[in-house]
Amino acid sequence: MGMLVEFEATCPVDGTRFVHAGTPSYSIFGRALDGLPHGSWFFPIALPECPACRFPAVFGALDGGERQAAQRLVASETWGAAGSETSYWRLNAAETALGRSTAMRRIDRLLSATWQTYGDPGRYGRYARELGQAMDVGGGEIRAESPETWAALEVFVANVERQAGDFKRALGRLDRVAGSGGLEPDLAVRVSRTRQMLADGSMAQGFAER
Repeated sequence: MGMLVEFEATCPVDGTRFVHAGTPSYSIFGRALDGLPHGSWFFPIALPECPACRFPAVFGALDGGERQAAQRLVASETWGAAGSETSYWRLNAAETALGRSTAMRRIDRLLSATWQTYGDPGRYGRYARELGQAMDVGGGEIRAESPETWAALEVFVANVERQAGDFKRALGRLDRVAGSGGLEPDLAVRVSRTRQMLADGSMAQGFAER
C-alpha cells in the first residue's frame, strides 16, 4: 500500500530547496494495454520539479559541464515554452540536454508522458508520434539487449498509436512482434486483444483479458 510522504529536494540548477510529496514504496497489480500500471499508488509517479525553473530534481549533483548544459536549457526559448508540456516530457528533454538519454530512457519517458495526457487529444497525438519515432530509432538497440523487453514495448507503443487513431502503424508493430515468434502467454493475450480492438475501430484504453 502506498503511503504519502514528503521529501526534501534541491534543484540541481539553481539550488532552490523545496518539498516534494511522494511515496517510498508501492505495488503494481497489472498494466493496461499501453503499459499504464495499476496498483497501490498514482501512475506515472510524480516527479520532483523545481518550483522556480521546473527542472526535474532527479539527477543528484551535476558536474560542471552538466550544470552549464542544464542552465543553457533552462534559459532557452524551448524550455520557456515547455511549461505546457508534462513533467515526463520535460524529464526527457533534460536528460537529452545532459547527455544522459538512452533509447530505453527516451521511450520510457515519452510513454509516461502519454499517460499524463489522457483526455487531451492534441498533446496525446503529438506525444504518440514522438514516442513512435523514438521506438523506431531505438528499438533495434533494445531488441539486441532484451528481445522480451522490446516486444513488450512494441505492444505498449502500438496501443498508444491505436488510442491516437493511427491504426496502420499500430498494426505494423503487432505484425513485427508476432513475426519475432515465441511470445510469452501474457504478451500473446495482449497482442490478440489489441488486434481485436483495432478490428473494432476502438481508440479506447484497453486491458488484457484472458
